[in-house]
Amino acid sequence: MKNVLLCSLLIIAGCAAATETFRTENSYIRTMPPGQKVTAAFLQLTNISDRLCTITGGSSDIASELQIHEHQHSDGMMRMRPVAAVPVAAGETVYFQPGKLHLMLFGVEAVLRPGDVHEIRLTTDNCGVLIFSAEVRSLLKNTESMPVMNHHSAGPSAK
Repeated sequence: MKNVLLCSLLIIAGCAAATETFRTENSYIRTMPPGQKVTAAFLQLTNISDRLCTITGGSSDIASELQIHEHQHSDGMMRMRPVAAVPVAAGETVYFQPGKLHLMLFGVEAVLRPGDVHEIRLTTDNCGVLIFSAEVRSLLKNTESMPVMNHHSAGPSAK
């Protein structure tokens, strides 16, 4: 029991001492029309570290799968395709926004109500796991005027 407690304390201390790597702003999840199980999430992600960090995937408790997607215009058509990784240089901000780069949440069983807040986790190649909160916003309102500020540490993944 003492060993379990000591290990838990060391893990918590390691996470608390982790260097802050990212700043997230304006993070939100779009509501879904009735009967749908797929939605999207958006945010502004700034790498505030001194090194390149590459987003390689993610997850959320409300979805069976999270993928990074982007829209591309090709032959007069807008197409959406998965993206394997998103490099974020030191000091750079990446915008996950409608019609561009965004997060797709598949297999959503929960009812998403405007104002609810859910956790999203993004994994990186060498900068740990970023955990942030995203508010559910309705498709029927102006979602751009509702900033949400989140400041989180990205520490080593506890897999």
